Amino acid sequence: MNDALRIGKKAFTVAVAAATILWTVGIATLVEPTAQAVDAGDVIRGETLSTLYYYSSDGQRYAFPNEKTYFTWYEDFSDVTTVTDAELADIALAGNVVYRPGSRWIKIESSAKTYAVTTDGTIRWIETEDVAVGLAGDDWNQFIDD
Repeated sequence: MNDALRIGKKAFTVAVAAATILWTVGIATLVEPTAQAVDAGDVIRGETLSTLYYYSSDGQRYAFPNEKTYFTWYEDFSDVTTVTDAELADIALAGNVVYRPGSRWIKIESSAKTYAVTTDGTIRWIETEDVAVGLAGDDWNQFIDD
């Protein structure tokens, strides 16, 4: 009986020690991470919200602020991948997607200035109508989104 009691005490001690270690370091550090269900370049969304994101090669997501911005990059929604809200929350939000350079010009309703989006996402003021005509022709004002 003494041997059974001693073995029982050792088993209990080992179990308490293991539970303490798991509690201290966190069980998540011992679980192998699951593979991401998306690849760089994918457009993703969560299950409950309609916001679309570009999943970048830097492992972060960039929000499309509106449909106008989205449609400068894509023709339709056919390639959007839905991920769980938990998976989406695990991907850091890094910023917004801007208009595809050269696709549209932008204008803020409170200002008369019109801007072009450069290849690095910077906006540049188109200072005169002559410059606008030189860049896009006589129909230059058809390329502007407010």
